[in-house]
Amino acid sequence: MYNSAYISIIIIGISCFSLSSCMEKDITKLPVTALSEDEFWTSEEQVAQAANAAYFNLENVSQIEWDGFTEVMYSQTGSTKEISTGGINPGSSLVNSLWTSSYSSIRSANWFLDNVDKSPLEADMLSVYKGQMRFIRAWAHYRLMYQFGNVPIVQQVLDINEGKVPANTRAEVLNFVINELDLTISELSVAEYDPEFGRITPWAAKALKSRILLYEGTLAGDTNLLLESASLAKDIMDNGGFSLHHNYTALFRPEGDGSNEVILSRINADLEGQYHNLGQMLGPVSFHASWNIFSPTVALVETYPDINGESIQSSPIYNPDEPFQNRDPRLTQTVFDWRETVNYEGAIFENTGSWFNFRKFIDPSETSEQRSHNDHIIFRLAEMYLTYAEAINEVQGPNQETLDLVNALRMRAGQGAADDGTDILVPPIPLAGMNQDSFRMILRRERIIEFVGEGILYYDYHRWKELESTMNEPAVAVVSLEDRVFTAPRDYTWPIPEFELINNDLLSQNPGY
Repeated sequence: MYNSAYISIIIIGISCFSLSSCMEKDITKLPVTALSEDEFWTSEEQVAQAANAAYFNLENVSQIEWDGFTEVMYSQTGSTKEISTGGINPGSSLVNSLWTSSYSSIRSANWFLDNVDKSPLEADMLSVYKGQMRFIRAWAHYRLMYQFGNVPIVQQVLDINEGKVPANTRAEVLNFVINELDLTISELSVAEYDPEFGRITPWAAKALKSRILLYEGTLAGDTNLLLESASLAKDIMDNGGFSLHHNYTALFRPEGDGSNEVILSRINADLEGQYHNLGQMLGPVSFHASWNIFSPTVALVETYPDINGESIQSSPIYNPDEPFQNRDPRLTQTVFDWRETVNYEGAIFENTGSWFNFRKFIDPSETSEQRSHNDHIIFRLAEMYLTYAEAINEVQGPNQETLDLVNALRMRAGQGAADDGTDILVPPIPLAGMNQDSFRMILRRERIIEFVGEGILYYDYHRWKELESTMNEPAVAVVSLEDRVFTAPRDYTWPIPEFELINNDLLSQNPGY
């Protein structure tokens, strides 16, 4: 467990934050200030710097790596391959990094919450800052609980001799997380809070709670959790003021930054210390000598239905010799045609002969400096559509309202999707003849093709209990890429890191490790 008295800290701050909104450009300012413990909490500026530093704990584009633990993506990173090929163990690098980074996030939030009452801020302002830190702390606890099971709840900064903390049960952690998010929603709901884009809001807290309740409701088969998840998603859809972006491709390029579809994103910018290299990680060597670290698989390509929403296995119009014809438009907006060299708005993508390439997230205007700077979307309205539809279907079965949400995403996928920029007509899927099981298959397919590469599909496959059936098959593109191994039920829960068991003898290892 991370222990620290926070004797001193280097804060990377964002200079503008208040209850009233400030210009979006201010969120990219990065003054660096070295402050000692005694100098903190005497002004709002210092409180803001401490809060802003914690935002760097929010996930960023590297979250895509988690899709490499599913059938739809292949990852060349050693940390992913170790797990996807069955080698997970208490010393695995991703096991260690998830544990340490999560408790580091918790430590940052705890340090803030332990001290912020020393500041001269008014009550409403304090609530707003506390709510943001509580969100970060709750989410970090949930990720630990979801992956490791029973883990310690830590609500204050630990001294060096306080590191031996017993694990709380999974139920206790979940109860803590839900209570924290309820308090977060309340704290962030003060009337004067008008944050700039990229700040944690009550809508973001509701989105996180809705996601968690969907996951937990699915795992437990709990109708009440599913209905509460649906209620939160419906609130966001009806009252949050969000709307679908006009074009699926543009949503994941820099021109989609600040979209009204986005509930929360990690802000990036074409500035020193604010850009990333996702384009280099996805592109082939022809795109500025990129690496193609993360690539789609045949399993993903075959998930896209035909234009009418019919599975290609039963479609009367699907032609395997022309795999991109008469398909859901998101296929061509997500995966490059691997059979030919593609000129994508002046950027050349050559067929490697072995792997597929993502088109999603690629900014063709990117130069050889490879300073990718599109924001990383954490929550967006489309997720609320499918969360609501899935939760309601599991409780009540299909209805026209929930099917309309699926059709809205399908039709959005056709907007501006033709090669000449015109719309592609995507017919709605009809309700007639649909039952709970068939709609469940449509909803699961929809989540895969809508969210691939966004780093949440592992959790879907996990809660659907589909990892043992899909991750014991090879990852295949043009050729076979990797033999995969998933040992159920062991691998559904990860091992406690070895170093943590050495340092904290109050913890015990998970079964099978």
